[in-house]
Amino acid sequence: MQFLWFVIFLVQCFLSINAKWVRDVDSKIIDEIKQNPSIAYLIQFHAPWCGHCRKFEPVYEEIAKEIYDLSSTVDEFKNIRIVRIDATVYTDVANRYDVRGYPTIKFVRGPQVFAYENERAKTAVLEFLRRVNGPALRWLPSIGKFNEIRREHDVFFLFVTTNHDENDNLFNQYKDIVNRYLSQTYFYATNVSIIQQTYFSKYKTDAKSQIFAIKNEGFYLYKPEDYNNNLDEFIIKEKVATFPQVASGNIHDLIVTKRIVIIYAFKDQHELVAQKQKRNELKTQMRAYVMKHISTLRDTFQFSWSNDLDLLSNIAVWTLDEPLIFLYDSVIHKYGIYPLSSMIDSNIQLEPILDYIIKNSTEIIQYSGDTWPKRIFRPFWELYRTIISMFIEAPFISMLIIGIPASVISLICYCLCCSSSDNSSSKSKNPKKKRKDGQITEQDEDEQQSLNEDEDDEYEERIVQVEPRFIEKFIKPPDARDIPTWPIMPDDSQKSISEKKRD
Repeated sequence: MQFLWFVIFLVQCFLSINAKWVRDVDSKIIDEIKQNPSIAYLIQFHAPWCGHCRKFEPVYEEIAKEIYDLSSTVDEFKNIRIVRIDATVYTDVANRYDVRGYPTIKFVRGPQVFAYENERAKTAVLEFLRRVNGPALRWLPSIGKFNEIRREHDVFFLFVTTNHDENDNLFNQYKDIVNRYLSQTYFYATNVSIIQQTYFSKYKTDAKSQIFAIKNEGFYLYKPEDYNNNLDEFIIKEKVATFPQVASGNIHDLIVTKRIVIIYAFKDQHELVAQKQKRNELKTQMRAYVMKHISTLRDTFQFSWSNDLDLLSNIAVWTLDEPLIFLYDSVIHKYGIYPLSSMIDSNIQLEPILDYIIKNSTEIIQYSGDTWPKRIFRPFWELYRTIISMFIEAPFISMLIIGIPASVISLICYCLCCSSSDNSSSKSKNPKKKRKDGQITEQDEDEQQSLNEDEDDEYEERIVQVEPRFIEKFIKPPDARDIPTWPIMPDDSQKSISEKKRD
């Protein structure tokens, strides 16, 4: 065990040598956060044997360098410290922040804790930091700022009012929503009349204030009667972009929309540039199709793309071939697959394929993804995939982590089995044993009795099997007379008086 910890220490030293912008911390980070409530910490919880952690290391270094370069000019990036901690060694910190997988990224500022649950890319993490480290509710002072925000974000929410009132019931609901969904999307507000007249005049109602979901293709007004006066339902359904990238952290956001999720999945890590270009071309075709037909399809379908095939394989519980179009019905928990691997070498036109999928989605979605057999089998499948990825990314450490405990357990089992077999063989060789005082135990008496019975049976068998050959060689003498086998009774003349009286 000491050797194992020594190897882990060497790996940590190797990572710290390569690290230039990320600071490695230990359990003292808890006290440091308490002493600096105004400073934000972006913490990466990692494990030495985790393959995903090793892939994310250079990206995390780039994020730290970007934060350092922009902290002097961008307000959202000020007072942020980028740190990293080994969750397998400092388990107290991991338990405090509820770390359940690797790598886990969390933003901590005083009592505030936000988990990052999106793709592990630099731009996505920087956008996350802009949201959580900036003001919760941002006001738009001009139409130019509104246009600038539209170009920056794929989706955001806007509170539009003609006369701002702190006692407005809708505004109070909006502020509560902002505090709960700050890490997932942007929230703005404006009372500038030129913005209302330019963009929202056709949505004018008797209400003094309105809430809109602003997306690339248009605006969507919150109508309380359509959502049972539940603003949360509107936020949950509209916070997803029109064509987002799906990862393990945000797939739940697509599922809770209760739409049929259509995912174009592919693997972008190809050595051949031509193969990578073809897959990106299909993604571009699908984006164009979505933007063209979104007005008629948005209530039923949610389109997206992903380069994380392991995520979809975990839903299907078997390995998927790429590229493909993956369909998932979040209401009935079933999925379907339309493979594209056989057509990737040809010139694929995705529009007729998507038309066919939309018309026949009920027939394509036929595999159950949430049955009891799959629930039971899925943990074993995930364990198998995890072990395989461990050996691919870190074979030496994986051999130590898995091989040493397995060897110890095998040695213990071998010793137990050998000792039991030796005991049984010694008992068979010495069936009769005496105690130290020379007396035989009841168990020994029973064994001796059974042994004696076995010997008697064997002796009788030997007697029966003897052939009486001496009878055949016997010759009767001529003067011999037969001797009767019954007793000879005397005649009456030979009897005494007492015998006669008795008769």
